[in-house]
Amino acid sequence: MNALRPTANFSKVMIMTSLSTQTRTIKGALLACTVGVSLVATPAFAQQVDPNRLLEIMVQKGLVTRAEADAMRAEAAAKAPPAPQAQAPIQGGVAADGTQTVPYVPQVVRDQIAEQVRAELGSQAQAEGWSKPGETPEWTRRIQLYGDVRVRGEGRFYEDPVYNGPLWVGGNYPDFLDWGAINRGDGYDVSESNPINPPYLNTAENRRRMQVRARLGIRAQINDWVSANLRLATGGDKSPVSTNQTLGADGSSNYEFWVDRASIRLAPTSDVAIDFGRFGNPFWTSDLVYDNDMNFDGIAFSGSRALTKQLRLFGAAGAFPVFNTSFNFGSRNAPTVDGGGGGAFASKDKYLFAVQTGLEFQLAENQRARIAGGYLRYDGVQGEFSSPCRWDQDVCDTDATRPAFQQFGNTMMALRQISPDPSVPPGASPEVQYFGLASKFELLNLRGQFEYSLSDRIGVRVDGDFVKNLGFDRSAIAALAQNNQAPEVLMPNPDQDPADPNDNFIRQQGAYDGGDTGWQARLTVGRLDLGFAEGAWVAERGDWAAHIGYRHIESDAVIDGFADSDFGLGGTNAKGWIAGANYGIARNTLIGLRWMSTDEVAGPPLSVDRLFIDLQTRF
Repeated sequence: MNALRPTANFSKVMIMTSLSTQTRTIKGALLACTVGVSLVATPAFAQQVDPNRLLEIMVQKGLVTRAEADAMRAEAAAKAPPAPQAQAPIQGGVAADGTQTVPYVPQVVRDQIAEQVRAELGSQAQAEGWSKPGETPEWTRRIQLYGDVRVRGEGRFYEDPVYNGPLWVGGNYPDFLDWGAINRGDGYDVSESNPINPPYLNTAENRRRMQVRARLGIRAQINDWVSANLRLATGGDKSPVSTNQTLGADGSSNYEFWVDRASIRLAPTSDVAIDFGRFGNPFWTSDLVYDNDMNFDGIAFSGSRALTKQLRLFGAAGAFPVFNTSFNFGSRNAPTVDGGGGGAFASKDKYLFAVQTGLEFQLAENQRARIAGGYLRYDGVQGEFSSPCRWDQDVCDTDATRPAFQQFGNTMMALRQISPDPSVPPGASPEVQYFGLASKFELLNLRGQFEYSLSDRIGVRVDGDFVKNLGFDRSAIAALAQNNQAPEVLMPNPDQDPADPNDNFIRQQGAYDGGDTGWQARLTVGRLDLGFAEGAWVAERGDWAAHIGYRHIESDAVIDGFADSDFGLGGTNAKGWIAGANYGIARNTLIGLRWMSTDEVAGPPLSVDRLFIDLQTRF
C-alpha cells in the first residue's frame, strides 16, 4: 500500500511556518489595498478612514517599508480627483420650452420660514379669536342676526246697515268714501255728468283673513361708537304702519321683502346716540300717536342722564322727511306765462320736526314711574287749493299736497280749482279732483306710566296718553270739509212729487263734527314685556300677561296714516275698548288674543269689532 502513493516528509513546524508567512502576506496585501483606496477615495470616505494612520501601522508591523509607504502617498496624491468648482445658484422660473425650475431651499431656511409663519398665524388667531376650538373670528362677534315671525288670524265684524226702502235709516252708514283709493289713483270726477260712483269702504260685510309678518335684521358694531342696522320685512303694500302680508291675497304667489330699516348710529358717549337713515321710533310714544311698526326717516338725537340715583332725565329730537317731491313734478299741458304748455311746478315737500323730554323715577326697588311731554310739528302736510287748473290738465300745481298714504278718519278737502270747459253746458265739463288734509298738524303729546313689580316675571302697569292738535282750526276746516259732518237727517221734501212715495223726504247734511283731541288709558297685569308694549319682547314657557284699555281719538287729533292700524278701520275718528292676553308656550314664543270694539266719534255711525289671534316667535 505504501509503495503505491508518494510519501510526505513535511514536518509540523514547516507547515506552521508556511501558514504564518502566507497570513502575513495576505494581511499586508489587504492593508495596502485599504490604504490605496483610502488615499484616492472621496473626501467624505477619507474623513471616516485615515489612510496615513493605516500606513504607519503597516510600517510598524513590518508589512511595508518606509520607502514603500512614501511611494504610496505620492502615487495617491498624483491620482486625487480635482476639487469641485463652485456653481452659481440656480434661479427659479419657467424656460422657453415650458420647463419649470424650482431652486433648492436649504432645510435651515425652510425651518426659519415655517417658524415665522407659525408665529404670525398665532398672533392673528389670538387677536381674531379662532385659535381656540369652538371660537369664531373676531369680526363675527361684532355682528348680530335678529328677527321675528308672526302668523295672524283676523276677523272684522260690522253692524248691519238698516234701510227703509232705498233709504238708509240706521246701523252702519254704507257710503264712506275711500279717500286713499282716490288719491292713489287718477282722482275722481265729481261733476254731475259722471255716472260712476266713487270707491267706498266696506262697512257692512264681515271679513276674515290670515296674515304673516316676517322680519330679518342685522346689527353690526363697526367700532366702539359706530354701528349699523339693516332690517328687511314682508308687506303687502307701501304702508308705513304695517308689514303684514295677507296669505293667499295674490293667489298664493311669492311675497316681497322691503327694506324696513337701514341706519347708522353714532354714540360718542354712553348717554348720547345719533341715528341717520331709516330707524325705529326714537320717541317714547304709544300707539295713540304712532303705530308700533312705524319707522322714521331722517336724523334723530336721543340721550339720557342720571340726575340722582332715583331720577333720570331722557329726551329726543329730530328732523324727518315725510314726503319728497318728485324731481319731475309738473304738467305736460299746463299753460305757461309765455303762452306755451307744460312745465315744472314748485316743490311740495313735507317734514316732521319733533322734540320730547321726560323724567324717569325709581320710587323703590320694585316701583318705577315715567312722564314725558313732546311737541311734534308737521310742515307742508295740509292740503293746498290750486291755482286755476284747466278741465283737461293732467296735473295741477298742488296735487302733491295730497297724502301719500292714509287710513281712515282725517278731515279731507278738495285740492283743485278747476276751470270748466266753456264749450259744453254747465255741469257737463269733467272735474277730476284729488283730496288733501284739511287741517294743520302741530301735536302736543303727554304720556305717563307707573309700574309695580311683584316678582321678576309678574307686575302691574298703568299708563295713559293725551294728544291735542294745536294746529286745528275748526271754523277754517268746516268751510272746506268733505267728511266728518254730523249724521244726515231726513227732512220733509217741500218739492215732493205726489206720484213718487220715495220723494217724501230729503237728506240734510249735518254740521261739521270733527275734533282735535285724543286720549287713552290702559291696565296691564302679568309679565310686562310679553308682547304688548312697543319694542322688543321676551317670553319663557308659562309666562302670561293680560291688558284692558279704552281709547278715544277724534278725527284730526293725529295724522291717520301714521296711527294704530288695528284700531277701528285703522287711523282716527274712533272710540272703544281694547282687551287681550298673551301666553308663552316656549322660550321667546307666544300665542296671543286681542279684541277691539269701536264706534265712530264724528260723522255717520260706524261700529267695527276686530279679533286678532297671533302666534309669534323671535330670535
